[in-house]
Amino acid sequence: MSCLIRVVDLYVRYRWRQEPILKGVNAEFNNKHLLLGPNGSGKTTLFRAIAGLTPILKGKVLIDGRDVNEIYGTKGLLALNLSEVLSLLRMSAYDNLRLFMDLTDGDMDLAIEILNDLGIETQILRKRKPWELSAGQRKAYSTALALASKARNVLLDEPFEQLDPARKSRLIKYLTRYDGTIVLNTHETWILAALKEWTTYLMFEGAIYGPVHASKLMNANIISGEVGNAVHPRVILYCL
Repeated sequence: MSCLIRVVDLYVRYRWRQEPILKGVNAEFNNKHLLLGPNGSGKTTLFRAIAGLTPILKGKVLIDGRDVNEIYGTKGLLALNLSEVLSLLRMSAYDNLRLFMDLTDGDMDLAIEILNDLGIETQILRKRKPWELSAGQRKAYSTALALASKARNVLLDEPFEQLDPARKSRLIKYLTRYDGTIVLNTHETWILAALKEWTTYLMFEGAIYGPVHASKLMNANIISGEVGNAVHPRVILYCL
């Protein structure tokens, strides 16, 4: 069920900044991938560009060989957990969820199961609007929407934010059994041990490095400068 996402020589710059946020990014995603890097490194901007939510200065994003601008909005192709997916309709979180599942041919039962496992009871969904949920609940809510949509490609932006260890473990269960491509960005390095079979890209200051197997990074050290056995010549992570 996997689908190929190709990012080719991608540059993105916001109007209020002189320097590009993304600088010549090249990557391919067609299975289960981690995008690991510190906050502010450009991970979320890359997701927004892949989803067609941010204008591209140079380069292109291809999904199944087609430019993302040509297939924007295609049902079942791409889902993500950014705040843009939260409906502004004045309906309860439950009704918004049901509408989203109807529009995407998603699995309402799975969405409720994920949300319950992440600590959001159904009665809370019925009583509150999406924007009335706490920050952690909104992140869990949008993550459940993305996974339950059954899209061929899912982009998850920091999905473990504000989850306790037990709920992180439950979310990992859904990630590992998902039948499609997942690209998950995070700054949390513990995820390398939990998802050690996933392919990983590293992101620093708008540039991307890799891919490298997550299990290889589990034994990585950080030094200043460059070494011959580095994951990438310009990255200061090297593997023992």
